[in-house]
Parts: sequence; structure tokens; C-alpha cells
Amino acid sequence: MKSLKALIILTFASSTLFAQTNKKLLRDIAAIGKADQQYRVAAIAEAKKHGTGSAEDKALMAKQSAADVANLAKIERIITDYGYPGKTLVGLNLSDVAFNVIQHNDLEAQKKYLPVIIEAADKGELSPSLIPLMVDRVRIAQNQPQVYGTQVHESKKGIFQLFPIGDEAFVNDRRKKAGLPPLQSYLKKWGIDYKPVSSTANPNPPGLYYKVTEEDLPAIEPIGGNEAIFSKLVYPEQAKAANVNGFVTVQLTVSGSGSTKDITVIKGLGYGCDEEAVRVLKEAKFTNKAGEDSEIRMRVPFPYSKK
Repeated sequence: MKSLKALIILTFASSTLFAQTNKKLLRDIAAIGKADQQYRVAAIAEAKKHGTGSAEDKALMAKQSAADVANLAKIERIITDYGYPGKTLVGLNLSDVAFNVIQHNDLEAQKKYLPVIIEAADKGELSPSLIPLMVDRVRIAQNQPQVYGTQVHESKKGIFQLFPIGDEAFVNDRRKKAGLPPLQSYLKKWGIDYKPVSSTANPNPPGLYYKVTEEDLPAIEPIGGNEAIFSKLVYPEQAKAANVNGFVTVQLTVSGSGSTKDITVIKGLGYGCDEEAVRVLKEAKFTNKAGEDSEIRMRVPFPYSKK
């Protein structure tokens, strides 16, 4: 009887603790969701008034970019502590906050957390219809054909083209499985008159598709890729002893000649990792098609292992 009573008290205490923790998590997620849209909504409004890339638009998106990095750090801690914050933890209305934060960050973050997001969707914690968006974005960022046809390119103001799709004859089968409408219906909102493709014929004109050109590739990128930089990292002994892992987020300026300067750690890990990230970036060389000083951000992984 005493054992049963103790079990009931223990269960009640655990339940109460979870409820308190969950309330804090709900507040945190709601705040992150608000910060994710804080400047983004205003930037969209400014872009409509003054055009995409206007001074007003850029100023707001610069602020949002800083917020996106901070939001990702918070989401990373939540995922580490709780797993993906889906419907069970934060409810249906907030279940897509972590997804939005991750998709608004860089390719490395998207690639890292895509498996986590897919697993959450498989468990019913997140709408499966969101997965195709990130899958396609990751593929396009790597100059690969998309899978679900969710991504379009605005070639001229109000004129959209479809990024190429791999195995296109079966794209509607994949979309149906993911809970998405047929591609021809989806593309109507972009003003694209799409006709389903068969395994033997494509009735769509070539101009319907967007061809990635040299200009679409990153204007600034490390010579030899990220591997050329990250392979020079030395995992600090104090970080190794403390089992520290994660990313150091760094902002820097790449000069017209491709050298680096004004290197600032925005989000650090400590234990010698911040200093090591700055060291390798001081030595890094970039291609810079813009030919003028340009600010970029990088996430430097600790420890680094070539995949």
C-alpha cells in the first residue's frame, strides 16, 4: 500500500513538473514564433512599396537575419532538451515554429535538422505537408532538381518559372503522398499554366522552367568549399574534455579580393571554439564575384567531421 501511495505521489509530482516545464516551453516557443516574423512581415510590406532589395527592405531583413540566428540557437537548445517541439509538447498552433525558424536559416542548419523534422512528421508531431518545402529548398540550394515542385523563381516582376523537378512524371504521386494538391493546381496561384508530365512526353514549353545560371550561384563562397576551411579546425582540448559540440556563428566581411576582415562571433560555444573559428576564418580565402566588400555569416561546426 505504501509503495502504491509513493508511486501515486511520484507520478503526480512528475506530472506537475512537466506541466510547469511545458508552460515555460509554450511561452518560449510563442516568443520565438513572434520573433521569427518580427521584421519579416514589415520587410514584405516595404518590398511591395519600394521593391525587393530596396534600402528599406534590406535594412529590415538585416535585423531579421540577426533575429534568425538568435532564434535558431534557442530552437537548438529546445531540440537538445526535449526533441522536436511538436503537437504533443506545444500544441498544433505552435508545432510549426521550429520548422519555420530552421527553414529561415542557412543550408547547414536545414541539412542538419531535416532528419529531425521528417521524424517529427512521421510521428504526427508536425504536418507532413511542410516537409516538401524544406526538402526542395535544400536540393535547390545545392543546385539539384527538386522533388515536390514547391519552389518557383520570379524571373521578372510578377512572372514566375518552375525550378526543374527530378522524375517529374511521378511528382503528383509524391505530392499526394505528402498531402499536397496536384502540381497543376498549386502552380495556378503563381500564374503558371502547368500540364502533367508523362514518362514519355512533356507538354510544357521549355520557358515554363527556370534554368539555374552562373549568376544564381553564390556570389561569395570559400575557395575549395567549406571543407577547405573546416578541415583546418583544431578541436580545442578543453572543448573535447567538456564534450562541447555545436556551431560558432560568425559574421565577417569578405573583401573584393576574397580575403577576410572584421570577424565577429555572434553566437559562441566557448571552451576555445570561438577563438579557433576566428583563427581559421582569418586565413580563409573566398571567391567574390561582387568585387566589393560584402558581409556574410558562417556557422563553424565543432567538432568537424567530413561526411
